[in-house]
Amino acid sequence: MLFASHPKNVWNIFAIAVFAGLANASLLCAPVIATQLIAELALTTRQTGLFFSIEFAGYCIAGFGGRWLLPHISWRRITLLAIVIVVITNACAVLLLHHWRPLLLLRLIGASASAMIGIIAMSSANRHPSAGRAYGIYILGQCITGVVGLALLPALFAHWGVRVYFVSMALLFCLAAFMVPLLHSGESIHAGTDAFSSHPSIMDGKDHTIRVVLRRAAVFLFYTGLSGIWTFSGALGQRAGISNLHGGVLLSLAALAGVLGSTCAAWYGGRQDGTGSGSTRIAVLVGYILLIAALLTMTAPFGTTYIVGIICFKFAWTFAVPFIFATVGRHDVDGKIIAEINLLAGLGLAVAPWIAGQIVAAGSLTLLLLSESALLLGSVASVLVLQGHEQATQKHQK
Repeated sequence: MLFASHPKNVWNIFAIAVFAGLANASLLCAPVIATQLIAELALTTRQTGLFFSIEFAGYCIAGFGGRWLLPHISWRRITLLAIVIVVITNACAVLLLHHWRPLLLLRLIGASASAMIGIIAMSSANRHPSAGRAYGIYILGQCITGVVGLALLPALFAHWGVRVYFVSMALLFCLAAFMVPLLHSGESIHAGTDAFSSHPSIMDGKDHTIRVVLRRAAVFLFYTGLSGIWTFSGALGQRAGISNLHGGVLLSLAALAGVLGSTCAAWYGGRQDGTGSGSTRIAVLVGYILLIAALLTMTAPFGTTYIVGIICFKFAWTFAVPFIFATVGRHDVDGKIIAEINLLAGLGLAVAPWIAGQIVAAGSLTLLLLSESALLLGSVASVLVLQGHEQATQKHQK
């Protein structure tokens, strides 16, 4: 079973999935949103990259804020306030759609509030009795949002334009507000409740410094490698001869493959006995190999290679990331590490679209694919070394 048997845990994990999806909707639906922005507002690829860099910069702001707020204020209060901000900024974005600078400012504020909700959902997953499984459900919630968004938005854009996205997000967050009491309150946080529990005795000195460097590199490089590709996957599809309408359907199928990947991760994550186990290292390695293979496959500008590559890319992304989160968040006791993860993810998400936009503007999609593959190689090396370090430390203690 994917869900815990206790009713409270079931509802908690359901709320985690809902908020995880809504909080990350911009990332999940970035390809079709980017395509619509270019068509409707006549944005250049550089402006489109800047739009999503600003959007994802909200992750960084939320990460900074989360490190201070989560240990001291009720997570549910923070979530309710963030929902209010998200609703207001999305409503205002509809009115200021053709005013470029005010629109960017609104998206920065709204994205910061939305990312804070994502941090709390992720922190709640980390506090679940089975964190590995809860992380898988967290990603599953994102994938389902991606499937629905990528399938519906192109048709909705054709009738009402990009403003329908902002209106929809405002309404959905209003409905989700009723689920805030189902999230973890942030009180009485205890580590060591699952297979990825912490070992306080190994948190000091040089070992701690090594873990900090490795987890930061793993997260930052991973999201930098993903974001540039996902934002411009529509352009990759067009290069392969796939129309915008068919591309939206294909991206929705890719998101469906992501659902399968996260479901596999949720099932597999509940079976593990530690982040450093050989079976978990194999799962991480398989996920990264599939990711890099997918990018290399898409360097060939053909419809078939693009279809195989984008579906494999999304499956591998959602399969690998729960194990990355569980590894780097293993010693979190008050939400600070989870906030740091989101800060680093946001930094990668913010930097990558802008850089990718410059590369695409120069007309080199193949160079983009190769560059992002190199970043993913650095990320997998960091994760595997971190897992090996954890396992060696545990053996030394026994």
